[in-house]
Amino acid sequence: MNKHKKTGVIIAADAAGRYQPFALTLDQRRFSQASMAAKQHLPELAQAVETELSRLLTDVEFSIELSLCQGTGLDSWLAEPGRLLLQCPVLVPTDSYCYMALDYTGVHHLADLSLGGQLSKVVALEEKPELSASELRICSRIAQRQLQAIQHFLFKEQSALPATAVKQQLEPARFQYLPLKVRLLLDAEAISWFVWLPLAFFSAASEESPVSVSAVDMSPWPQVPVQCRVEMARKKVSLQQLQQGLKGEILPIELHSDMSFMLNNRTLFSGKVAEDANGLVFQITDIATKETLA
Repeated sequence: MNKHKKTGVIIAADAAGRYQPFALTLDQRRFSQASMAAKQHLPELAQAVETELSRLLTDVEFSIELSLCQGTGLDSWLAEPGRLLLQCPVLVPTDSYCYMALDYTGVHHLADLSLGGQLSKVVALEEKPELSASELRICSRIAQRQLQAIQHFLFKEQSALPATAVKQQLEPARFQYLPLKVRLLLDAEAISWFVWLPLAFFSAASEESPVSVSAVDMSPWPQVPVQCRVEMARKKVSLQQLQQGLKGEILPIELHSDMSFMLNNRTLFSGKVAEDANGLVFQITDIATKETLA
């Protein structure tokens, strides 16, 4: 009877929430770093947005609540009818775009608060398939002003330009933008929308610099096995050389000075291969970046 050695432990579903996810790729690590930084400032950012919007929504008592979005359902939510996606150019901390999305009911309610202070009844989508110019202008101003409040809190500068509607309503690139849910809380109602901020808002690391994995606590994780590949050499050969090799002739190759450590056909690290008493060993010397992969 063959005995198979256990290579890992499966985490029970009820216990999975207690473990810290490990961001494996460089994009995921940047996203995780930005998420942790943003979470520390959510109360202050909510207060800054509330103060700024109170200058637009006068004579209305409300509070603002901010939370990080979890999961991957925003793309399907945006694809549903009755959604408005706004794009707002920003110049600080880098030239980029921010996004704001809300449903038509939220658009109508924000327009009501801006123009009259009272919420009207919800209009069915089939009764009003398009938004008015006034509603679009109000949402554009709210998008711009809340982004300026966030910029002023984080960078002491304001450089958000007027927002415009986006026809192709696709979720901004995942792991490049941090999605936040904004809730404007009234006495008996709540108006919600989503905001996508570039990771540069919360990550001091530049696009070129790698993110260290040493800050991630992996001690609670079991030893989950993954199949990796170390590429030691790559060589182009002609058909004649291949035929000669099949006849037993030697095909010379030259080993890479820096060898690639690959997972799922993606290079994660570079390093050195050396001989050990029991065979070959691989030592990571650098984390792969876009420049090193070019």
